[in-house]
Amino acid sequence: MSQISELKLFEALATLSRASAEGGVPSMPDAETIPPAPEGAPVALHAMDEESRGVLGEAALAVAYGAFASQGGDSGPMHMLVGALGLMSLHAGEEPDPPAEIMGVLAEDERVECEIDRAGEAIDGEFGRDASAEALVGALEARIIGTAITLSGCTLPEQGGDQAAVRLGAARCLTRLAAALMTMNSVTGAGMRPGASAGSGMEAAPGP
Repeated sequence: MSQISELKLFEALATLSRASAEGGVPSMPDAETIPPAPEGAPVALHAMDEESRGVLGEAALAVAYGAFASQGGDSGPMHMLVGALGLMSLHAGEEPDPPAEIMGVLAEDERVECEIDRAGEAIDGEFGRDASAEALVGALEARIIGTAITLSGCTLPEQGGDQAAVRLGAARCLTRLAAALMTMNSVTGAGMRPGASAGSGMEAAPGP
């Protein structure tokens, strides 16, 4: 079997993507024998077996990754994060709405504001104003990861002790945060300077 060129792979994926969006099944001789797809489900994907859908997803992701990597900028990571948010929503049995999830992180919240102040005060109390940016960033990153792991270990009564659901919720929270931070970078048009954090005293640090 001859090796498939990247151009042919792009064309095949584009054809299948258009067909999926339009509800068609391209080049499938037994299409007439395929049971009807559930309402709202793409016919082309419904006609595939589970393995074929998995292969298509991995191929499409590989192509998208390569295209975004060659392009650079914030667009690629944002698309990947939005896709991850949507898939995790489906996995949790919810209707995907990534924009609402991202904006929820950016919205003002008294509890979040309080946690920001507490984190800044804790870092200032531990390191003072003369600590290096690397030390402050490391401490704040450890705080984020430690809090997320603590959350993933909680068993909430309303979830019936479903530990997997709790861990999924923690993963969604971190992904929402990542997408919100990338959105902030995109909106401001400049990357966040490493080490910047509210209340840590680093906002006044001189630039490189």
